[in-house]
Amino acid sequence: MNNVVFKGNKEGIVVTFNDEANLEDSIKDFKELILQQNLGAEDKSIKFFVKTGSRQLSSERLLEIKTILSKYPQIDLQSLESDVLSKDDVEEKIEESNINIETGIIRSGQKREYQGDLIFLGTLHPSAQISATGSVYILGEVSGIVQAGYPDNTSANILGNLAKVAQVRIADTFEIVADGNSEKYTDNQYAYLDDIHSISVDDIKNFKN
Repeated sequence: MNNVVFKGNKEGIVVTFNDEANLEDSIKDFKELILQQNLGAEDKSIKFFVKTGSRQLSSERLLEIKTILSKYPQIDLQSLESDVLSKDDVEEKIEESNINIETGIIRSGQKREYQGDLIFLGTLHPSAQISATGSVYILGEVSGIVQAGYPDNTSANILGNLAKVAQVRIADTFEIVADGNSEKYTDNQYAYLDDIHSISVDDIKNFKN
């Protein structure tokens, strides 16, 4: 049952859904795996942490999973989360601050500059550049240069779809994406300046603002 994986740790049980598998099959396997736990009425409470990977589930699907777990009073659902930025996440960011939204096409040789944070929903062609004084949230496609924290905001980040980015810049530090390091630049990642003032990349699920 590779559609769903149960893994125990000192905190409880981590349930990971394979985001490339058929969702109906995954939920079916999820039900069967819970039955295999042989939870009895006398069992102590078990904490469950459910992760759906890069698949953003609808509210109906989330409710379905919660309903399945609610049939077992021994299960204490701690979290039910995905690794992607949801529309609610983006809307919350907009409410919290004055954020720029770019939906257009920025062609090769062009450069756009923004004051504050930027949510990029458009297309950035090779050799084109976007630059923001705050953080950059990429929900579109970028094949050019992305700069956050211009000129000296070292706490800025670049988050989202980094799969085809050519170069990332944060404050006065930059990294060119080439064959030797391209594997770490994928979708649902974030880039930041680490303690030695170098650009590091991590899963977006580990991002803490």
